Amino acid sequence: MQQLYMITYHLREDLGEDDLRKLTKQFAEVGSAPGVLAHYVRLDGTGGFILQERQEDPEAGYENMLRYQPWIRAEATAVTTVEDAFPVIQRVYG
Repeated sequence: MQQLYMITYHLREDLGEDDLRKLTKQFAEVGSAPGVLAHYVRLDGTGGFILQERQEDPEAGYENMLRYQPWIRAEATAVTTVEDAFPVIQRVYG
């Protein structure tokens, strides 16, 4: 079973236009963490979602996330595809 992480992030509510400029500059310089498969932004402008592979050494991902802490709050959840999960679901409930 492939383990991935779904990271949901929200922009901090007290950000002003200058803060958003700084965040934009930070993302242009730092970019995404290693193993990012997809990065989607919410069209309401409040945050986004990242799908990331599980890393053998999570230190780089942690460092990347810390670089964005002045502007966002994030939550990571371990996920897998329904195709990978279904055999386990069948064993338990089938």
